[in-house]
Amino acid sequence: MLYHFMLEIQHDCLFSVFSQNHPKIEIQRWCNTQHDIIELKGDKKDLEPAITDLEEGLGSVITIFPDQGHVQLVLRLCKDDVFRLDNIFHRYNCLELPPIKYFAGREICNLIVTPEDAGLILEDIRKENPSGKVNVIKLAPLKSATEPYPFYLPLDRLKNDLTLKQQEVLKLAYTKGYYELPRSIFLEDLAKEMNIHRRTYEEHLRKAEKKIMSYLVPSLML
Repeated sequence: MLYHFMLEIQHDCLFSVFSQNHPKIEIQRWCNTQHDIIELKGDKKDLEPAITDLEEGLGSVITIFPDQGHVQLVLRLCKDDVFRLDNIFHRYNCLELPPIKYFAGREICNLIVTPEDAGLILEDIRKENPSGKVNVIKLAPLKSATEPYPFYLPLDRLKNDLTLKQQEVLKLAYTKGYYELPRSIFLEDLAKEMNIHRRTYEEHLRKAEKKIMSYLVPSLML
């Protein structure tokens, strides 16, 4: 079975660095061996310096198609990336789905892979780019009439989003039976165990629950 594999990667490729220098611009890229089509989205005041930097730092703009809130460009690259993800992808039986997206120094790529290759690709990216970061956003079988998407929660991203205090209050509430029916413990008791005020404990817990729901509910709506 083939899987949809979505990765968020921080590394020093040309477009990631460009997006880090222009954090208010969303970048989408379609590419072939000769030209790239680049779509920049953002306010006009942010787009103009971004286009200038794109020409000065990455290549020559052949054509520009301006529109309200975004610009499409045909770009001829003049520089080669030191670290190219497609060099890794070509080693495996996978297909990269355009466009590649960049935002604030992060690259979002979508692949069609076998489950065996997913782990090897992840391992190679971490091995060849040790100073960067990579998060798995999604790994799920391709949707079909007979194989709907299973629920997938990106635990590595979720854990990074939760503060240490939010993780502590959440684990305590779960292990002490706060989520059981009927409840075997209440917020006042949990707060006393952590030696903090009840309202402070509840605030940390509710913020943690909200973050979990922000991951859970969109997945249920697929």
